[in-house]
Amino acid sequence: MRPSRLALVAGCLVLTACGSPTARLDVGFKEVPSSVVLGAQTSPSAQPSSVSAIPLPPPPSVVSLPPPTFVLPPAGQPNLPPPTIPSAQACPPADPLAAPRVEAPTSIGKPPIAAAYLFDNVGTFSVSGADARRGTFPARTLRLFGNVRGSAGNFGYDVSERIGDTTTTTSYRVISDTALPGQETGVFIDKMTYVRADGSTAAFTPTPPLKLATLPLLRGASTDQRGVDAQTQTAMSFTATVEGKARVFACGEPLDTWTIHLTEGKFISPTQNLTFDATYQLGTQFGGIIIADSVAFEGSDGDAGIQRSKRATIAAVPRTP
Repeated sequence: MRPSRLALVAGCLVLTACGSPTARLDVGFKEVPSSVVLGAQTSPSAQPSSVSAIPLPPPPSVVSLPPPTFVLPPAGQPNLPPPTIPSAQACPPADPLAAPRVEAPTSIGKPPIAAAYLFDNVGTFSVSGADARRGTFPARTLRLFGNVRGSAGNFGYDVSERIGDTTTTTSYRVISDTALPGQETGVFIDKMTYVRADGSTAAFTPTPPLKLATLPLLRGASTDQRGVDAQTQTAMSFTATVEGKARVFACGEPLDTWTIHLTEGKFISPTQNLTFDATYQLGTQFGGIIIADSVAFEGSDGDAGIQRSKRATIAAVPRTP
């Protein structure tokens, strides 16, 4: 890509999450204090060397939507080594008849506990055009849940994930208290920021914030969303529907979740025109964090065509607030 394509941080973006935000949105990597609880603790081992040469923009983050535009590293130039992540452990077989220990309520009573959790990923990506490429995502990544602010009824938190040399951070807002006149309840995406290892940054701040679901959750409830960032001339829209309950298995342990399905998704910027479909498994009992997501998107990025499909699942049971 050429520098002239930059639309987010004029002239200085070399660059996505969580967000979050955040890859196509989906939100380098700054050091984060390690005063958090690691979800699956083992002796660390290095990721396979092939992970360090992802030739595409970072994949989806927690929110897993397309990112603002940014510049790719020159062809053939590897990304910086990924952080050391504990290796996968053998998990017991999942029992499809086992009941989750904690039920996911229809609302979110307390903020999540700051922690770090491993996520297992399965997915592929491809780029067409003059610099055609394809590949797979890292088998494991680390998501940091932190910067918890506010209190029960109205709080926010951030989720960060690094893939390649880029960290995507998605900022969420959860409102279940309607004490303020005209205040809407729900789970919202406030902002996505993107930081590369070389320090370059970008951001997507939709106005109004994008609502993933209204609280309390009701099966079949739907909401049409559209947010615009005037500074970056970027817009995102989708229809979000609560499809009901579903189980997610975290290393064999069944977790109760609510399924939020985003359809008719569109992401448009000065150089990108993408469509997407996404499914999020919301753990309301864990402070409203997304414990699994599945996203597919395709479209154009400048003169190139891009396509991605990825599913990520938490590898350990989250801490209950």
